[in-house]
Amino acid sequence: MTATQASDVRFGRLERRGLLLGLSGAQLALVGSALIIVVAAGMAAGPAGLLFTVPLWGGALAMALLPVGGRPLVEVLPVVAPWAARRARGAHLVLARTTDSDDDLTIPGVRGRLRITVEPITGAAVIRATGARAAVTVVAQVRGPGFLLEDAATQDRRVTSWGRLLGSIGLAGVTGIQVLHCTRAGADVRTWWARQSGPAPAWASRVLDEVNQDATTTRLECLIAVSLRPRRGSDLEAVLASLAEAMAAAELGAAWLTPRQLRGRVRRAYDPIGTDRHGPDGSDGPAGPMGIAENWSHARSDSAFHATYWIAEWPRSATHPSFLRPLLLAAGADRAFSLIAQPLPTAKALREIRRARAEQLADASTRARIGRVEDEASRAAASELTRREEDLIAGHGDLRFVGLIAVSAPTLEELENSCASLESSAGQAGCELRRLVGQQVQAYAAAALPLARVLS
Repeated sequence: MTATQASDVRFGRLERRGLLLGLSGAQLALVGSALIIVVAAGMAAGPAGLLFTVPLWGGALAMALLPVGGRPLVEVLPVVAPWAARRARGAHLVLARTTDSDDDLTIPGVRGRLRITVEPITGAAVIRATGARAAVTVVAQVRGPGFLLEDAATQDRRVTSWGRLLGSIGLAGVTGIQVLHCTRAGADVRTWWARQSGPAPAWASRVLDEVNQDATTTRLECLIAVSLRPRRGSDLEAVLASLAEAMAAAELGAAWLTPRQLRGRVRRAYDPIGTDRHGPDGSDGPAGPMGIAENWSHARSDSAFHATYWIAEWPRSATHPSFLRPLLLAAGADRAFSLIAQPLPTAKALREIRRARAEQLADASTRARIGRVEDEASRAAASELTRREEDLIAGHGDLRFVGLIAVSAPTLEELENSCASLESSAGQAGCELRRLVGQQVQAYAAAALPLARVLS
């Protein structure tokens, strides 16, 4: 993502790398195997041999070239096979263990057991994964001074400050950062009125009751989760202080979540309806879900159904930084938007760019040799590589990022309606969504929980 003007941003196309003519190594191996079978069968038995071996070479070509959901079949199998295996052994249904400690966090779709500890100076909750060298994660609730109603100069300044924050996240041992924006369709006004109003048939009570029935309340919350490995000689307190200073410089008011608050956020993600039964912030009950059921295109937890989308394409033309407004601020919908970024070391980023450029040159040579004309997509990909390399040489950092959006609803029918509304909002934002299948439990954990973990 690069800035074209002070007020516009431009995204590069999704990288689709391949060893030859856009084909991956697995695709080339299958195509090569099909050609070997065809040649061998033709030389051994002629047309009869070709006909007899159709299941072999035809299946190999179908695996390599048949698209399923925008991807070749050979790339879909790594998702389908584990999902089928989980269904076969009943692992798609997960029930919580009531003997788990309050300091432990076991979440379906997240490998290993997470332990919540406290940083003694700041009181921040620290999520530690199993393993001696595993990264730790801290979560901050942030509030900004506003953006949409500000003048152009103020918007430009805040966009520049946010870009400077993202560009510096790799300087303190940060391995990943997640921006989690939650939109919850609340019924706080209606719930309060139902508890406070009496059975008196006064006309004022009837009017207020009708108004409350039509009222729509939406709760917005923005969290920033930072995954980091403190370097030797630096303690976690110093790293948290530097991160808080960087967020303050970006005009963000940040407060680190405590263990109690973090457990409440996790609980609310899986049980949005029953959260009120576990205290005002939902933190009195168990943190993880009591049960979860995985389906091909959605997942069900304690009191809600969930569907998670991947942002496959961002806006292809220059757009204003507020282009996500239709996705983030839709009223009457439970949505969780996550932007997860991982900083790449400059040397590694340059190696990736040079390897991609070598692949592009090899593809161009092959196309010229077989008489294929270079298309505009190839030229745009080459231009994007040049832009990335220029930014790196100029001193800017390189980020690998992914966008996920999760939708939640109390019933499956309402979920499908919310999904249709989300897809319509994505069109207004200029984004292309792809509904993830076969990994909805893992995808929802990555999209709705502040763990700063990328879905593989």
